[in-house]
Amino acid sequence: MAPAGAKRGILERLDAGEVVIGDGGFVFALEKRGYVKAGPWTPEAAAENPEAVRQLHREFLRAGSTVMQTFTFYASDDKLVNRGHTQRFTGQQINEAACDLAREVANEGDALVAGGISQTPAYLSCKNEIEVKAIFKKQTDVFVQKNVDFLIAEV
Repeated sequence: MAPAGAKRGILERLDAGEVVIGDGGFVFALEKRGYVKAGPWTPEAAAENPEAVRQLHREFLRAGSTVMQTFTFYASDDKLVNRGHTQRFTGQQINEAACDLAREVANEGDALVAGGISQTPAYLSCKNEIEVKAIFKKQTDVFVQKNVDFLIAEV
């Protein structure tokens, strides 16, 4: 049981039979609004256009979402470099900004924050296990530092 005044975690909510609804579809929504060009994903919007990402989280919260997922899909340094774009932000900066935005909006309601982690091109490029795990660790270190409520691993 969560302490008085504390938010119930994902497992407590599910055990209580609560329907847990997440937000999502950020790339397409932000593309329609002119903030990003969809392609191999655009997580840097969390750092480049924080107000747009914040507003989208708020819209999902008002619509009933109880989980704010960090906009961090493909936000690893190797993926950003792999996309061929000049990096204005590191994966860490993007992940930190995305966590802060999701937490800010989650705290405006009774919502949780899910850190979103995705595959890495290092694996597809046949990097060794140590290199691949190091990339994932850089991402998860931010989620631990920012105290997300749980992780969603996407593939």
